[in-house]
Amino acid sequence: QVQGSHRLLWEWIDSTRFDKAQNWFFLWRDKSFSFTDCTSFVIMQEKRLHQVLTTDRHFIFAGFEILPRRR
Repeated sequence: QVQGSHRLLWEWIDSTRFDKAQNWFFLWRDKSFSFTDCTSFVIMQEKRLHQVLTTDRHFIFAGFEILPRRR
Protein backbone atom coordinates (compact mmCIF):
# COMPACT_ATOMS: atom_id res chain seq x y z
CA GLN A 1 0.00 0.00 0.00
CA VAL A 2 2.84 2.41 0.80
CA GLN A 3 4.72 1.52 -2.39
CA GLY A 4 1.77 2.53 -4.57
CA SER A 5 0.81 5.66 -2.66
CA HIS A 6 0.68 8.95 -4.54
CA ARG A 7 1.09 10.76 -1.22
CA LEU A 8 4.63 9.54 -0.71
CA LEU A 9 7.79 10.66 -2.45
CA TRP A 10 10.83 8.42 -2.16
CA GLU A 11 14.14 10.25 -1.89
CA TRP A 12 17.42 8.46 -2.53
CA ILE A 13 20.59 9.25 -0.68
CA ASP A 14 23.25 9.54 -3.36
CA SER A 15 26.93 10.26 -2.70
CA THR A 16 26.36 14.04 -2.70
CA ARG A 17 23.59 13.82 -0.13
CA PHE A 18 25.60 11.33 1.88
CA ASP A 19 28.54 13.75 2.03
CA LYS A 20 26.28 16.64 3.10
CA ALA A 21 24.66 14.48 5.80
CA GLN A 22 28.07 13.37 7.01
CA ASN A 23 29.10 17.03 7.32
CA TRP A 24 26.00 17.72 9.46
CA PHE A 25 26.74 14.64 11.53
CA PHE A 26 30.31 15.66 12.39
CA LEU A 27 29.72 19.41 12.59
CA TRP A 28 26.98 18.99 15.21
CA ARG A 29 28.29 15.95 17.07
CA ASP A 30 27.45 17.65 20.38
CA LYS A 31 23.72 17.39 19.51
CA SER A 32 23.75 13.58 19.13
CA PHE A 33 21.93 13.71 15.79
CA SER A 34 21.53 10.31 14.19
CA PHE A 35 22.78 9.90 10.64
CA THR A 36 19.15 9.42 9.61
CA ASP A 37 18.33 12.80 11.17
CA CYS A 38 21.13 14.35 9.15
CA THR A 39 19.95 12.87 5.86
CA SER A 40 16.48 14.23 6.64
CA PHE A 41 17.92 17.69 7.31
CA VAL A 42 19.75 17.66 3.96
CA ILE A 43 16.65 16.68 1.99
CA MET A 44 14.45 19.14 3.86
CA GLN A 45 16.87 21.96 3.07
CA GLU A 46 16.98 20.94 -0.60
CA LYS A 47 13.19 20.84 -0.78
CA ARG A 48 12.89 24.10 1.20
CA LEU A 49 10.77 22.44 3.86
CA HIS A 50 10.59 24.23 7.18
CA GLN A 51 8.09 22.17 9.17
CA VAL A 52 8.21 18.51 10.12
CA LEU A 53 5.68 16.19 11.73
CA THR A 54 7.72 14.57 14.48
CA THR A 55 8.35 14.32 18.19
CA ASP A 56 12.12 14.33 17.60
CA ARG A 57 13.41 17.57 19.13
CA HIS A 58 16.65 17.31 17.13
CA PHE A 59 14.79 19.00 14.29
CA ILE A 60 14.37 22.12 16.44
CA PHE A 61 18.12 22.29 17.04
CA ALA A 62 18.64 21.96 13.27
CA GLY A 63 16.40 24.97 12.66
CA PHE A 64 13.11 23.33 11.71
CA GLU A 65 9.68 23.78 13.24
CA ILE A 66 8.18 20.61 14.62
CA LEU A 67 4.47 19.84 14.44
CA PRO A 68 2.28 19.55 16.29
CA ARG A 69 3.41 22.61 18.20
CA ARG A 70 3.87 22.17 21.90
CA ARG A 71 1.83 24.41 24.16
